Amino acid sequence: VAITSYDLLKRDIEQYQGKTFRYHILDEAQYIKNHHTQNAKSVKSIHSIQRYALTGTPIENRLSELWSIFDFLMPGFLYSYSRFRERFESPIVKNGDRAALERLGRMTAPFILRRLKRDVLKELPPKTESVLATTMETEQRQLYAANAMEARQRLRQEGASLGSNKLAVLAVLTRLRQICCDPALCYEDYQGGSAKLESCMELLSEAAAAGHKVLLF
Repeated sequence: VAITSYDLLKRDIEQYQGKTFRYHILDEAQYIKNHHTQNAKSVKSIHSIQRYALTGTPIENRLSELWSIFDFLMPGFLYSYSRFRERFESPIVKNGDRAALERLGRMTAPFILRRLKRDVLKELPPKTESVLATTMETEQRQLYAANAMEARQRLRQEGASLGSNKLAVLAVLTRLRQICCDPALCYEDYQGGSAKLESCMELLSEAAAAGHKVLLF
């Protein structure tokens, strides 16, 4: 059994040449959605007998992404990309051709196993949500208050002109949120603390000490 990542596979592709695998399984197969990338080319160059692709997003932006995944699963089944674009992608995307869409659906449906959330809900653990409040210390709180006051004054002065400019309002709100996260995001010379960052690091330390895995956004 060989387990690797897309990045490592690109680097180590020569080590796979000359080998044939019984099964070839891709997780997060949307990483090969662009058939021009090294990810897609490396994955498709490996010799294997049976292939599977797992993904929650087989199509994110373009119909060609579905073609690229099927090009890995069964090369040639959906024709060459130029013919696929001529027969399916252009008619469906540009002209809204329902007949072409139905033909494509009939061709691909037998090879797609789709699991809906309601089908696997009983297998999922219950969701637990915890909201933790933190209090900004003096320097961070003063910076936030000063920026909030400046934002209010600017809104009063510019009135409707700023109110109609959604991007300008979004920029003001984004800056306030950055100061809440860590003022160093806005001020290069900031040397004070960050309540949210400190709380985050404390939670991570506790999770690591307890042997938990963490996905942080």
